[in-house]
Amino acid sequence: MKDVSHGVHEEFDADHGRLDTRKVWVMDEVHWLGDLCQQWPGLAGVIAVERKREVLAGKSSVERHYFISSVAGTDARAMAAAIRGHWAIENKLHWQLDVSSREDERRIRKGYGAENYSRLCRLTLNLLKRDKSIKNGIHGKRLKAGWDEHYLLRLLTT
Repeated sequence: MKDVSHGVHEEFDADHGRLDTRKVWVMDEVHWLGDLCQQWPGLAGVIAVERKREVLAGKSSVERHYFISSVAGTDARAMAAAIRGHWAIENKLHWQLDVSSREDERRIRKGYGAENYSRLCRLTLNLLKRDKSIKNGIHGKRLKAGWDEHYLLRLLTT
């Protein structure tokens, strides 16, 4: 990558008995993609992320992920922060779904049942988070909606 405009950022985390090393490469020269550029209007960059995880017990793993971006430039540190921020939001949503609707305990396996039920849980979570009429957590609001028909109707109609 000598002749290609690019940025590199590396960061380390040592926590919970493991060492994580993340390396991010950002390249803003996308012309080499040729006709593929036409499929992504606004394409301005290509990103590669390599994550090495080493556990104190001696096991290690390497994962590589590739991204496309509409953000111009080669600021790998900023891109690393944006990618980690996206996954933080994603992880927080999954944690909330698991805690409020016990998503991980579900045993729906046939057809589209699991996907459909997951969509309903996300819809429910959004309705409950949007409601500011009572000061209660998501779990408490869910229980109240099950016990109080007027509250349930207000959630569904506002």
